[in-house]
Amino acid sequence: MKNILLVAFYYNHSNEIASKRLQGIAKYLPRFGFKPTVIVPKTSNETVNMPNVAVIETDYEDMISKFLPNSKGNETKSEVTSQNQPNPLVSKAISLAGEVFAYPDGMKYWYKPAFEACCDIIEKEEISGIISSSFPITSHIIAHDIKEKYNIPWIADLRDLWNLNPYINHTFIRDYFEKRLEKKTFENVDVLTTTTPLAKKTLQSLHPTKKIISVVSGYDPEDFENLSQTSSSDKMTLMYAGSLYGGKRDPSILFDSLNQLIGENKIDSDKISVDFYGDTTNLEELSEKYNVSQMVNVHGKVTHKEVLQNQMNSDILLLISWMDESEKMFIPGKVYEYMASRKPILSIGYSEGSLKELIEKTEIGFHVSDVGDCKKAIYDYYTKYNNNELKYCGNEFADEYSMENTAKKFAQILEEIQ
Repeated sequence: MKNILLVAFYYNHSNEIASKRLQGIAKYLPRFGFKPTVIVPKTSNETVNMPNVAVIETDYEDMISKFLPNSKGNETKSEVTSQNQPNPLVSKAISLAGEVFAYPDGMKYWYKPAFEACCDIIEKEEISGIISSSFPITSHIIAHDIKEKYNIPWIADLRDLWNLNPYINHTFIRDYFEKRLEKKTFENVDVLTTTTPLAKKTLQSLHPTKKIISVVSGYDPEDFENLSQTSSSDKMTLMYAGSLYGGKRDPSILFDSLNQLIGENKIDSDKISVDFYGDTTNLEELSEKYNVSQMVNVHGKVTHKEVLQNQMNSDILLLISWMDESEKMFIPGKVYEYMASRKPILSIGYSEGSLKELIEKTEIGFHVSDVGDCKKAIYDYYTKYNNNELKYCGNEFADEYSMENTAKKFAQILEEIQ
């Protein structure tokens, strides 16, 4: 079995969707002849241990804790900001300071201990390749310097794009230096990977001479082996789990559709329940605005295990995306876990793009972008539910989206660049 390094900051963050991809790659690579050693920062997160996977935890000092002594050293910048709830002026000051000091990211102080750990392993063992995964960008800078020093085959995995990420806005000066850094960082990379074909196409515009491969994510079948439906309701239950990203993921179309269907006497409000787990942003206000508060249940944060079990006990699983063209290249990681739950899906988001293509290819549900289509989808599900005909209809393509297949793709790339 060949040894490789996986530089993966969020590997031990069990509640981060990023960790699902990282852990899945590490877990299943040994089935294809590669034993990973995962380089992670030592934080308060519990170490994820798996057979044939070594985990090296290095020293780590977050940028926030370095300059704000009263903050907790193992929190990310976003967590500290959220908990302290600074006023707008303070938030602006932090943002401007971040443009200068958090370059290329707030985890930059992880570089030295992680780089040293990689060098130590390489000088003791034969390493056949290195995979770095971002965010943070620091992971790729570490891998770039390892590649430069030891000439080890290198895959840079961009779960989200770097400079071409539509959700990241920098000042003109920062943007200039960021793009220059991205080009310099990937000048010696063997392969760049992204999570969707559209993201690959977008990335190719900045790196026209580089080999770029789309490697989609998936679900881990073992997460669902001991799960089954444990309870049922006399109502058709729709469930959403995850963040609403400060209101960018807006359930208004859902609530408006339900309200109109009730007013048209097409559905009975007493026979439908909508459950939200995780983010609670504006849910109560919006449900009251559309007169559906009696149907909406806001549960707040629960464990990942509870989320999976609640998915099994629900009838329809909801995806809510930002209604913006920028969403076209993204596929939310939650859709893969929804696939594994084998429940019908109602996706509400931008009219075109990677998510819509995935749902239509796999036939796992409806993707809608306006109230008219949303009403049709809900009514279709409601009619089938009342006739005991509501069921999962995913086709053979849905079975391809497993983390084992994701790891297999990375193994194939590693073999090609040896």
